Amino acid sequence: MATLGLALALGSATMTSASADYYSGGMPSRSWNVKAVGINSTWVGFLDTGRSHWNNSGAGTSLGRSTSAASTFTAARYDQSWFGLYSPSGIRGINRTFAIKVNAKTLSEQSGSNMTAWSISTTTHELGHGLSLADNPNTSSSSLMKHSRNRTTVQRPQSYDVSEVERIY
Repeated sequence: MATLGLALALGSATMTSASADYYSGGMPSRSWNVKAVGINSTWVGFLDTGRSHWNNSGAGTSLGRSTSAASTFTAARYDQSWFGLYSPSGIRGINRTFAIKVNAKTLSEQSGSNMTAWSISTTTHELGHGLSLADNPNTSSSSLMKHSRNRTTVQRPQSYDVSEVERIY
C-alpha cells in the first residue's frame, strides 16, 4: 500500500531478465540530492534518517539533501489512502528527477503509537524507489520494499535491498 499510486500512475515496474525487482523509474546512479519542500523539522528529520539509513547500509549510496536539488520530498495530510508516493519524471540518464509525497494522514490513522517508526519506514522505502527498487520484490527474504513489511521494525534497508542496489548499479 505504501506506493499504490506508483503502479497506477506509472504502470508496472519494468522487469529485467536478471530480476523482477528493478524499477525503471529510479535515478541513473546511487548518488543524488533531494530537496525538502514545505515540511517542518520533524519531517526533515525523517527524511534525513531515511537518507542516513541508505547511506550507512553498505549499498554504496550517497543520498544528500540540498535546497537546489530538482528532486523533492514533502509530507502532508492527503485524502487518499496510500502511505507514500514516488513519482519520477524526465528520462533516466538524461534529466531524471522525482517527487516523493508521504501521507501523514494515512500514517497517523494506521500507525497507532508507532507514527515515528512508520514515517521513517515509509520515507526510507520511497527513497528506495529512487535507487531503482520496485515494490514487493519476488523474494522470501525480508525487504524494506515489501508492502507487507512490519513498518514498526523494518525501517532500514535489509540485506536483500542492499544486494539489489549493488546489483543494479
